[in-house]
Amino acid sequence: MSMEKFEFPIDLAEKCVKCGLCKSVCPTYPFKEEEGAFARGRLALAEMVVKGELPLTKEVVAQWNECAMCRRCEWICPNDVQYKEIMVHAREIQRKETERDFISEAGLKSLEFMQSKPGRVALKIAGILSKPLPKEIKVPLPTGGVKFFPKPYGKPFGIRGKTFRAKNEKMKLLFFTGCMIDVFYGKTGENVIKVLNKLGYTVIVPKDIKCCGAPHLYHGNTEAFEKLKEHNLKEIEKYEYDALVVACPTCGGALKEDYGKDWKVFSFTEIIANEDIEFKGKGEKVTVHVPCHYYTAMKLNPNNFYKALGKVKNAETVKAEKAQSCCGFAGLFSIKNPELSEEIQREKMLDFKKTEADYVVTECPGCVLQLRDGVKKFKNQQEVKHIADYLGERI
Repeated sequence: MSMEKFEFPIDLAEKCVKCGLCKSVCPTYPFKEEEGAFARGRLALAEMVVKGELPLTKEVVAQWNECAMCRRCEWICPNDVQYKEIMVHAREIQRKETERDFISEAGLKSLEFMQSKPGRVALKIAGILSKPLPKEIKVPLPTGGVKFFPKPYGKPFGIRGKTFRAKNEKMKLLFFTGCMIDVFYGKTGENVIKVLNKLGYTVIVPKDIKCCGAPHLYHGNTEAFEKLKEHNLKEIEKYEYDALVVACPTCGGALKEDYGKDWKVFSFTEIIANEDIEFKGKGEKVTVHVPCHYYTAMKLNPNNFYKALGKVKNAETVKAEKAQSCCGFAGLFSIKNPELSEEIQREKMLDFKKTEADYVVTECPGCVLQLRDGVKKFKNQQEVKHIADYLGERI
């Protein structure tokens, strides 16, 4: 197999000095305990495949597919090895040179369909028809096991194409909503706007942004990512704003790292942490799940969560021991690797249970999905909320 047609950053891979520090933070290694089950081994496999020292076998592909792309290895790496960049190229080779991965292709196509005109109509109908159903629906996975997925929101895309003006405007923020808020967690989007308006931020929601493309990029589908990026850039250029705001760190990471723009991208929690505002608690205990991409892709300080929650009077914040560990969702990772995902999830839920908190808050819709699924599976008597919902209910 010739690799000449692929631009592979071999110089980046060779920066890895094989120290193994990444082993200590990898979410998959403790459950696999193999050299290929953490960043050092996966990088070594990529390097050998590109150099022609190792064929691209099913075993190599399996090791790459078991990576959650949380990027915690980058966060701890002393040599600044750009793991994401390398694995994107490795997975691009994998996608073009091996058998089709139908689960990945179907998952990524569904994200594109959701944001199309027919998809939006279908989801609005689905939102109406699913009203009598519970908030989470038990769905069998094609790879075995089950997962509790949220039903479509009753008013999907309800905030799209609107401007929500603050009374005493100090800044205009363009809200890049993201697929899951658009389709499943519409109330979260409404609460983001409610809180930001209260603080004096006018919020603009573009009418026709599509998926940020991060899931496609992380799976090596660079062509689809470029098309989505090009579309989103054209749509965003139609509006006048001072900065972007996200309530999903994976979207935020893509906008900061991969869109080639020198723009300011705020996370919702980051803004709250630095504002003078008070929320009214109800005597509850709260603990935090810090999404991996919050500090790896967006490169933000996890302490923002504790600063933001510190503004809730009559509520106690309890720090979980593994607050920054991966929850095991990672999009299609949890569908393709249900057993491995559930092992990581189990560890998180046991850690949260020790805190005796009433609420688990986070700033990632995907993590909300995974943690709510975990609450049901592991019988945690805790309520999982996006931090925008938790704070929005306490203004």
